[in-house]
Amino acid sequence: MLLAVLGIMLQESLDRLNALKQVLALAINATAAVFFLFSGRVFWVVALVMAVPSMLGGAVGGRMPEASNPHGLRAIVVLIGLAVAVGYAIKTWL
Repeated sequence: MLLAVLGIMLQESLDRLNALKQVLALAINATAAVFFLFSGRVFWVVALVMAVPSMLGGAVGGRMPEASNPHGLRAIVVLIGLAVAVGYAIKTWL
């Protein structure tokens, strides 16, 4: 969703938008990790099981724009982001 919003708001190449999204995601997730680290409510086995595929997905997703059509990929990202946002809005209102 973040990439979709960045794609709507900024007129940059998809590579630059993806890099910005990655930096923002790093800052957001690092802040959340520090908070949860000291909360005492982390199930570490589950966290580790989730961490491995998350890192692999991030590595693959970061390289994906290089191998695709930038305009088509931008449209797909924006459409998926909008669909998720609408789905969340409908779920929240119902």
